[in-house]
Amino acid sequence: MARIDQLLASYRRHVSLTPRGNLPLSQRVWFVVYPPEDERRLVNRIPEFEIATRDEGLDWRRIDLGGAFADWMDTFDPDERTDCLAVPDIVENYADPGFVDYLVERLRRELASVPTAAAVHTVFAVSGLMELYDFVHVSAVLESLDSHLPGIVVLFFPGEREGNTYRFLGARTGWNYLATPILTDD
Repeated sequence: MARIDQLLASYRRHVSLTPRGNLPLSQRVWFVVYPPEDERRLVNRIPEFEIATRDEGLDWRRIDLGGAFADWMDTFDPDERTDCLAVPDIVENYADPGFVDYLVERLRRELASVPTAAAVHTVFAVSGLMELYDFVHVSAVLESLDSHLPGIVVLFFPGEREGNTYRFLGARTGWNYLATPILTDD
Protein backbone atom coordinates (compact mmCIF):
# COMPACT_ATOMS: atom_id res chain seq x y z
CA MET A 1 0.00 0.00 0.00
CA ALA A 2 1.40 3.43 -0.93
CA ARG A 3 2.31 5.78 1.92
CA ILE A 4 -0.49 8.26 1.18
CA ASP A 5 -3.00 5.39 1.07
CA GLN A 6 -1.68 4.26 4.47
CA LEU A 7 -2.01 7.79 5.88
CA LEU A 8 -5.55 8.06 4.57
CA ALA A 9 -6.46 4.69 6.11
CA SER A 10 -4.95 5.78 9.45
CA TYR A 11 -6.83 9.07 9.27
CA ARG A 12 -10.12 7.30 8.51
CA ARG A 13 -9.65 5.01 11.53
CA HIS A 14 -8.79 7.92 13.75
CA VAL A 15 -11.58 10.26 12.68
CA SER A 16 -14.13 7.45 13.02
CA LEU A 17 -13.13 6.90 16.67
CA THR A 18 -12.98 10.52 17.69
CA PRO A 19 -15.47 11.26 20.45
CA ARG A 20 -17.30 14.55 20.25
CA GLY A 21 -17.37 17.07 23.05
CA ASN A 22 -14.73 18.81 25.08
CA LEU A 23 -11.51 17.09 24.12
CA PRO A 24 -8.24 18.29 25.62
CA LEU A 25 -6.07 20.27 23.23
CA SER A 26 -3.62 17.39 22.76
CA GLN A 27 -6.44 15.33 21.27
CA ARG A 28 -7.68 18.16 19.05
CA VAL A 29 -4.35 18.81 17.29
CA TRP A 30 -3.56 16.04 14.84
CA PHE A 31 -0.33 15.77 12.90
CA VAL A 32 -0.60 13.88 9.62
CA VAL A 33 3.12 13.13 9.30
CA TYR A 34 4.56 12.22 5.93
CA PRO A 35 7.93 12.33 4.15
CA PRO A 36 8.55 15.73 2.51
CA GLU A 37 9.05 14.08 -0.88
CA ASP A 38 5.36 13.05 -0.75
CA GLU A 39 4.12 16.66 -0.49
CA ARG A 40 2.68 16.90 -3.99
CA ARG A 41 1.01 13.49 -3.79
CA LEU A 42 -0.49 14.31 -0.41
CA VAL A 43 -1.79 17.74 -1.47
CA ASN A 44 -3.52 16.13 -4.44
CA ARG A 45 -5.23 13.67 -2.09
CA ILE A 46 -6.44 16.16 0.55
CA PRO A 47 -10.00 16.03 -0.86
CA GLU A 48 -10.09 12.36 0.19
CA PHE A 49 -9.31 13.40 3.78
CA GLU A 50 -12.22 15.83 3.54
CA ILE A 51 -14.55 13.05 2.35
CA ALA A 52 -13.43 10.81 5.23
CA THR A 53 -14.11 13.66 7.67
CA ARG A 54 -17.56 14.46 6.30
CA ASP A 55 -18.45 10.74 6.27
CA GLU A 56 -18.09 10.87 10.06
CA GLY A 57 -20.46 13.83 10.39
CA LEU A 58 -17.82 16.50 10.92
CA ASP A 59 -17.47 19.70 8.94
CA TRP A 60 -14.25 20.53 7.09
CA ARG A 61 -12.41 23.81 6.56
CA ARG A 62 -9.12 23.75 4.68
CA ILE A 63 -6.59 26.46 5.40
CA ASP A 64 -3.82 26.47 2.80
CA LEU A 65 -0.73 28.43 3.81
CA GLY A 66 0.77 28.10 0.33
CA GLY A 67 1.62 31.62 -0.80
CA ALA A 68 1.46 33.01 2.76
CA PHE A 69 4.99 34.39 2.63
CA ALA A 70 4.28 36.30 -0.59
CA ASP A 71 0.99 37.55 0.87
CA TRP A 72 2.83 38.77 3.97
CA MET A 73 5.51 40.50 1.89
CA ASP A 74 2.72 42.16 -0.08
CA THR A 75 1.62 43.96 3.11
CA PHE A 76 4.92 45.87 3.16
CA ASP A 77 5.33 49.36 1.81
CA PRO A 78 6.72 48.92 -1.76
CA ASP A 79 10.03 50.66 -0.93
CA GLU A 80 10.49 48.60 2.22
CA ARG A 81 9.71 45.40 0.31
CA THR A 82 12.27 46.30 -2.38
CA ASP A 83 14.90 46.96 0.31
CA CYS A 84 14.13 43.63 1.99
CA LEU A 85 14.38 41.65 -1.21
CA ALA A 86 17.61 43.40 -2.22
CA VAL A 87 19.30 42.06 0.93
CA PRO A 88 17.94 38.57 1.69
CA ASP A 89 19.40 38.52 5.22
CA ILE A 90 17.00 41.34 6.12
CA VAL A 91 14.04 39.12 5.23
CA GLU A 92 15.02 36.65 7.96
CA ASN A 93 15.13 39.46 10.54
CA TYR A 94 11.69 40.70 9.49
CA ALA A 95 10.26 37.21 9.23
CA ASP A 96 11.26 36.18 12.72
CA PRO A 97 8.44 37.92 14.64
CA GLY A 98 6.51 39.60 11.84
CA PHE A 99 5.71 36.55 9.77
CA VAL A 100 4.63 34.59 12.86
CA ASP A 101 2.26 37.41 13.83
CA TYR A 102 0.87 37.52 10.29
CA LEU A 103 0.30 33.74 10.22
CA VAL A 104 -1.29 33.64 13.66
CA GLU A 105 -3.67 36.46 12.74
CA ARG A 106 -4.53 34.81 9.42
CA LEU A 107 -5.24 31.48 11.14
CA ARG A 108 -7.25 33.14 13.92
CA ARG A 109 -9.45 34.84 11.31
CA GLU A 110 -10.04 31.49 9.59
CA LEU A 111 -10.84 29.77 12.89
CA ALA A 112 -13.15 32.59 13.96
CA SER A 113 -15.00 32.58 10.63
CA VAL A 114 -16.83 29.44 11.72
CA PRO A 115 -19.50 30.08 14.40
CA THR A 116 -18.46 28.64 17.77
CA ALA A 117 -21.32 26.14 17.90
CA ALA A 118 -20.27 24.72 14.52
CA ALA A 119 -16.51 25.03 15.14
CA VAL A 120 -16.47 22.30 17.78
CA HIS A 121 -17.63 19.89 15.07
CA THR A 122 -15.22 21.20 12.44
CA VAL A 123 -11.87 19.87 11.31
CA PHE A 124 -9.58 22.75 10.34
CA ALA A 125 -7.07 21.20 7.93
CA VAL A 126 -3.86 23.23 7.60
CA SER A 127 -1.72 22.51 4.56
CA GLY A 128 1.14 24.35 2.87
CA LEU A 129 3.47 24.21 5.87
CA MET A 130 6.49 23.99 3.55
CA GLU A 131 5.91 27.71 2.97
CA LEU A 132 7.09 28.33 6.54
CA TYR A 133 10.40 26.52 6.30
CA ASP A 134 13.45 28.65 7.03
CA PHE A 135 11.32 31.57 8.23
CA VAL A 136 9.06 30.32 11.01
CA HIS A 137 8.92 27.37 13.36
CA VAL A 138 5.59 25.54 13.18
CA SER A 139 5.77 25.28 16.97
CA ALA A 140 5.76 29.10 17.33
CA VAL A 141 2.54 29.34 15.33
CA LEU A 142 0.87 26.48 17.22
CA GLU A 143 1.84 27.81 20.63
CA SER A 144 0.38 31.21 19.72
CA LEU A 145 -2.89 29.57 18.67
CA ASP A 146 -3.35 27.15 21.57
CA SER A 147 -6.14 29.06 23.28
CA HIS A 148 -7.92 29.83 19.98
CA LEU A 149 -8.42 26.28 18.70
CA PRO A 150 -12.16 25.66 18.71
CA GLY A 151 -12.37 22.30 16.94
CA ILE A 152 -9.92 19.75 15.63
CA VAL A 153 -6.85 21.10 13.84
CA VAL A 154 -5.17 18.76 11.38
CA LEU A 155 -1.68 19.78 10.31
CA PHE A 156 -0.38 18.12 7.17
CA PHE A 157 3.19 17.90 8.43
CA PRO A 158 6.10 17.17 6.06
CA GLY A 159 8.70 15.69 8.36
CA GLU A 160 9.11 12.91 10.86
CA ARG A 161 8.20 12.01 14.40
CA GLU A 162 10.11 10.22 17.15
CA GLY A 163 8.15 9.95 20.39
CA ASN A 164 6.65 13.39 20.92
CA THR A 165 9.43 15.09 18.95
CA TYR A 166 8.52 16.38 15.50
CA ARG A 167 11.17 17.29 12.94
CA PHE A 168 9.95 19.67 10.25
CA LEU A 169 11.35 18.85 6.79
CA GLY A 170 14.13 16.78 8.34
CA ALA A 171 15.54 19.65 10.40
CA ARG A 172 18.21 18.61 12.87
CA THR A 173 16.31 20.02 15.79
CA GLY A 174 12.73 19.21 16.51
CA TRP A 175 10.36 20.16 19.25
CA ASN A 176 8.30 18.27 21.75
CA TYR A 177 4.62 18.75 21.13
CA LEU A 178 1.84 16.76 22.69
CA ALA A 179 -0.45 16.08 19.74
CA THR A 180 -2.17 13.13 18.15
CA PRO A 181 0.05 11.70 15.40
CA ILE A 182 -1.41 10.09 12.29
CA LEU A 183 1.28 7.99 10.69
CA THR A 184 1.71 5.47 7.91
CA ASP A 185 2.51 2.71 10.38
CA ASP A 186 -0.53 3.04 12.68
